[in-house]
Amino acid sequence: MMKFLPPRLRMPVQMLVVGGVGTVIGVIVWGWVAAVTILPFTLIVAAWYYVLGGTDGDVAAMVLGRGDERQAYRRLRMQALMGQVMSVAVGVTFIVAVATKTTLWPFAVLVPLPVLSLVVGGLIYREHPGAGEQHAGH
Repeated sequence: MMKFLPPRLRMPVQMLVVGGVGTVIGVIVWGWVAAVTILPFTLIVAAWYYVLGGTDGDVAAMVLGRGDERQAYRRLRMQALMGQVMSVAVGVTFIVAVATKTTLWPFAVLVPLPVLSLVVGGLIYREHPGAGEQHAGH
């Protein structure tokens, strides 16, 4: 994808394209006011990616998708923590909604989501029996 661009420019150009499309859609839906809010944000994010692409550190490697195994493992742990926090937040929000007698259906939709994602993740990322033997014979 976009191999014709230098690695430092790939993410900024991608952000500019996505932001440009978002700006056009925003102008169509909400008028020119959307351009005033979306376009500066797009330019700031693209500039941030450009500056980040010039640095050589863990954060830049993780954000730009050029990390090694250690950084990939760190990113995986960060995503796991985010999932755990979101699961707890859904439960707490549901309890608060019940206690304050607010409309429950938006929260009732979110309550089974952590359990469902756990089951689906277990099915997708499970160890497949015999997969190692199948590849070893070839």
